[in-house]
Amino acid sequence: MSVKLEGSEISDVVTLENKQASKVNMILTKIEEVLKQKKKKDVITINLPGLDEAGVSVYEAIHEKYNAEIIGNRLFIKFDGAGKEEIHFELGVSARTYNPNWFMVSNAICVVQDAQLRPDLGVWFRRPTYPQRMQPIANRCPSPNVWIEVFFNNEDRDNALYKIGVVQQNWSGIEFVGIDLPVSNTPYLPNPNPGALSVPAIPQNSQPRQAPYVIYWDANNNPVYYKVDSWNEHIVLRCGWTIEFNIVLNALT
Repeated sequence: MSVKLEGSEISDVVTLENKQASKVNMILTKIEEVLKQKKKKDVITINLPGLDEAGVSVYEAIHEKYNAEIIGNRLFIKFDGAGKEEIHFELGVSARTYNPNWFMVSNAICVVQDAQLRPDLGVWFRRPTYPQRMQPIANRCPSPNVWIEVFFNNEDRDNALYKIGVVQQNWSGIEFVGIDLPVSNTPYLPNPNPGALSVPAIPQNSQPRQAPYVIYWDANNNPVYYKVDSWNEHIVLRCGWTIEFNIVLNALT
């Protein structure tokens, strides 16, 4: 059925579209102004009053232009290099090898309450619906079953841990893994025994002072720490998937 718009109805539609476009341009301009002022880091936080009520079209415009996450009035823009992306990719390959029926994507948008977040790697045991994958904000794509964050040992880590805390307050049953990378220009030496049998990593009594290390939250959301300073070690998640620490160390060589 077709609907014919006449007179003031057409004017109202055009006015609404113009107002929405104006709001998008205003917010994007503000973001660009802040980015020019701030030194480029691994993650930049921008406070935008009224962002929490901006509307889906504004959110989509932001996500189309930036690798962004939104929590309330705070906008987080991430700058991930090839080192991180290599880890995301290799972990995704590992997860798919373990269970080909899982759905895994890097940096896909999911909605937690009113927050729009991007796990560095998300693993869904059940593939989200087509509308959720195509328009994740409007159709509220759910959180993954396994949520992995890869971050450097600086404010990048603080942002990732804050994000994980937000999700833990609103959802239960998600397995979280954090991988903390050192801030260094010195590469690691290659694996001296690449064919050696991998052994379970030993949990630490406290957070290691130096990266790299892995954080794995137990079923009660308590963080358990593992040093990543030896080749051929791994942890097994509650879902049965084994995360090989060699994936992290290979990216650091």
